[in-house]
Amino acid sequence: MDWDLCKTFVAVAETRSLAGAARRLRISHPTAGRNVAALERQLGTRLFARSSDGLSLTSHGRKFREHAEAMAAAALRAEAVASATGAQARGVVKLSIGATLASHWLMPRLKPFLRDHPNIQLEIITHPFPASVRRREADVVLRPVDAGDENLIGRRIGRLGAGFYASRDYAAGRRLPERSDEWKGHSVIGFADQASNADLARWSDFVTRQGTMVMRCSSQGDMLAAARAGLGVSVLSCLVAAAYPDLIRIAPQKLFSLSDLWLLAHPDLVELPAVRAVLGFVTDCARQDRVRLRG
Repeated sequence: MDWDLCKTFVAVAETRSLAGAARRLRISHPTAGRNVAALERQLGTRLFARSSDGLSLTSHGRKFREHAEAMAAAALRAEAVASATGAQARGVVKLSIGATLASHWLMPRLKPFLRDHPNIQLEIITHPFPASVRRREADVVLRPVDAGDENLIGRRIGRLGAGFYASRDYAAGRRLPERSDEWKGHSVIGFADQASNADLARWSDFVTRQGTMVMRCSSQGDMLAAARAGLGVSVLSCLVAAAYPDLIRIAPQKLFSLSDLWLLAHPDLVELPAVRAVLGFVTDCARQDRVRLRG
């Protein structure tokens, strides 16, 4: 049985659409449709039925999915065994990481790693975040939560600090808040996309609840730009804000949040030399930069 057809089947089953499967697998929409049709011809049965909210598995499709997912797990193990026999780390490794950490922390450190590992092709996945290892959207994830309901292994490699920042122009002539009950009269920049920063967004909204929410932004980049423009006070990663001398940190010892950084991978992938190389590199970077990351 053609494994590419099974991969398409699993992707369609999880995204409930041919278009979603095509985006995930980086193939065309017609190719995804042809793969499903070819698999259904091979099996002699319908695997999907159209419903109001997309493609749903038929009873035969649900049974076949169990076997397809077992095949996917076996493929991962086979890849690990084959790669482990190589003399040098090689292959594609997909790393899921938040956009802020990717651009402000990891990218400036990547040059030596890429020089020392010419046979590793690193894919940096910032959207969707966090990507799913189980669905093969990523091989390695760096995120502020542990394994959760996914079968992943790894460990906490550091802590990421965030605090409230304002521009020097905004702060001029103002009494900046030092406690959560001193926000009255201050303009606040909050999170629009609270799903990707749920804990930090809740903390920010709670601390600044007596202030005036003047705008919400869907990315840390926009929140940074808004704060630098003097539009209000924003919670920002200390790693990022510390690089801008036109920003000042508000009550650094009091209004301060920390989140853990977990580096995780699928247990069937951690023996791949290329994956081990990426895990080791990111861990070493976090260890060396632990003070910068904490803020």
